[in-house]
Amino acid sequence: HPEMMGIHKRILRFCDATLDKPTSTRIKTGKRLLDVSRAVLKRTLYLSYGYRMTGNVAYLQRAEQEMLAACEFSDWNPSHFLDVGEMAFGLAIGYDWLYDSLSEQSRATIRKGMIDKALNVAQPKQAKFYRSKTNWNQVCNGGLVCAALAIAEDEPELAKVIVDKALGSINLALQNYAPDGAYPEGFQYWTYGT
Repeated sequence: HPEMMGIHKRILRFCDATLDKPTSTRIKTGKRLLDVSRAVLKRTLYLSYGYRMTGNVAYLQRAEQEMLAACEFSDWNPSHFLDVGEMAFGLAIGYDWLYDSLSEQSRATIRKGMIDKALNVAQPKQAKFYRSKTNWNQVCNGGLVCAALAIAEDEPELAKVIVDKALGSINLALQNYAPDGAYPEGFQYWTYGT
């Protein structure tokens, strides 16, 4: 399909351009780490896709480096939990899509990073998104659920806690779609949250 092939080629060009860039570092912009979380997410998503579609080991190695670098951060900035949600999503995708090709040591480090820097800090006191009716609820819960599902075989009880919390709070945000699917935060946030 020509349009899909165009997207595929754009992703591979991004992967090639990423190979020579340094891994992301924990640099906050104001109170946010969101730009870094989004860079890690995009790099990991695209490089994981690129490796699975082409078998190019350079993409695998670069995705692994990106994820391991993120796991070395002191934290993923839980005071601005969108940062955590997007970082968790990026690592969950890479961990899942590349699992069979990652070393056991890398798998253990990435799994520990998701647990320590995302799942264990998603406590209702700190994670106000559980009470939110905005896109924060959907984005943060979405990233955490992906991370929980990625590690569920090794940590089934923790995964269940995270999924249950998401199921308990996501309805707050879903109420915004009533009565006909429109969203009060506008189209951009409808896309982001949905």
